[in-house]
Amino acid sequence: MLKLRKADTGRVLVLGHRGAEALAPENTMAAFEAGLKAGADMLELDVQLTADGRVIVFHDFALGRKTPDSRWVRDVTWEEIRQFDVGSWFDPRYADQRVPLLGEVLAWAKGRVPLCIDLKTGFAFNHHLEKRVIELIERNQMVEEVVIIAWDQFALRRVKALNPEIATGGILCGRFVDLIPLARSLEVNWLSLWWEHSTSEEIAQAQEAGLAVDLVMFLPDYAEAVRLGVDIVGDRDPGQAKAALRDLGAL
Repeated sequence: MLKLRKADTGRVLVLGHRGAEALAPENTMAAFEAGLKAGADMLELDVQLTADGRVIVFHDFALGRKTPDSRWVRDVTWEEIRQFDVGSWFDPRYADQRVPLLGEVLAWAKGRVPLCIDLKTGFAFNHHLEKRVIELIERNQMVEEVVIIAWDQFALRRVKALNPEIATGGILCGRFVDLIPLARSLEVNWLSLWWEHSTSEEIAQAQEAGLAVDLVMFLPDYAEAVRLGVDIVGDRDPGQAKAALRDLGAL
């Protein structure tokens, strides 16, 4: 199982969000290459199913923000999606970038960098996504090189039922539940918390329960993250995060 806690790694890990979305178009092979080059310890990506059941790496449930097609991803086939340029919106230099399949990214990352796979189960609550993601992970023999995260607690339960050796993480951005009992019931290894809703005491309690913790920070405050004692820092620019954490003595 992938090691995520400071107690195991000896330092704070840097997670490249959507590869390195500040450096290249999000969730593309160019972004993953940029994140690796910038020194990310892990690369985060988003996955969902096409109309014909292929697992693609794409964040939004609709295609319109990044392509000329406004349909839902779930209503479009892989053959159609693979034609779209998903890089020019960022910079014309990336006009060759296409939506990758998860299998392609797994094959590229194997032995190079661990992946954090965010399940976008969407509004259909399609149970096939977790099964197909796990099949791809197992086929590529990457059980110990990935962590699967989700906002959907039922998807996380299904992941552990399908393969308990895969590390999982719950994204919990609210204060409606008692975190530790919920995390234990889900058998997750990682909690992703909203930074304004979290205290150093709560983070320490989660870590004492054996959980790694990162904070959702849209405007990263590295000093605050270090003060709170997190295990993982996610950033759009992993190189920037690495430099800041190094200056703070957290690496």
